[in-house]
Amino acid sequence: MEFFKYGEKEIEYLKKKDKKLGAAIEKIGMIQREITPNPFEALISSIVSQQISSKAAETVWNRFINVIGVVAPENIDKVSIEEIQGCGMSLRKVGYIKGIAETAKGGEVDFST
Repeated sequence: MEFFKYGEKEIEYLKKKDKKLGAAIEKIGMIQREITPNPFEALISSIVSQQISSKAAETVWNRFINVIGVVAPENIDKVSIEEIQGCGMSLRKVGYIKGIAETAKGGEVDFST
């Protein structure tokens, strides 16, 4: 698990830029924000979690991972639309996910960076 990295320099910058944000930072303090370093996986995860609660998104994501294994275009391509829908996703979301996987496999978009 990786977290977004920031320090005092960034905190001070934000506090100076926005007084209300600065007050919130003073009250809340430093936070940890988990990140997904793989751009392809991050995009697929954001589609899965769109317009549903965090808890529902976590459940659907875990089912999805159990079906495809590692989030990679090749693995998504191997799984049927129905199998992915069975994880709890709408047909539209599955279409987006399949389309992005095809685009990645075809080299139209470079997700390596």
